[in-house]
Amino acid sequence: MGFDSDYFTSLATDRELGGPRGIDAALQAHKLDALVLPADGFTTTPAAIVGYPIVTVPLGFFSDNVTIERAGPQTVYPAPGVPFGLSFLGTAFSEFDLIGFAYAYEQKTLVRLGRKAFEAAIPKTQLGDIVESDLTD
Repeated sequence: MGFDSDYFTSLATDRELGGPRGIDAALQAHKLDALVLPADGFTTTPAAIVGYPIVTVPLGFFSDNVTIERAGPQTVYPAPGVPFGLSFLGTAFSEFDLIGFAYAYEQKTLVRLGRKAFEAAIPKTQLGDIVESDLTD
């Protein structure tokens, strides 16, 4: 099994539809700096196909009474308290802007603080404990 002409034709089509006729076209047609989409698991596909950046930040958490569904053999999604995100997609080399948009949104909403981790899930050792001890030894 190898890469044949059908593979390369499909790859070129994906790149064209994802970039110049996809993300780039949407940004230009509507004079946007970024596309903002809920991160439902498929959000990354267009950006991944063309190699464009995407940044995802917390948008909320599923409620405690959400119906649990299977997302794989050993994975459930959604599930009570599981976070979901908001993704910022941009054109090639727009990482700086996307990080800025995502940071501004995250700092303004502070969604990440809406639900705390279970006590057992909170690390007992923090990065600062390790870094500081290495510097003073």
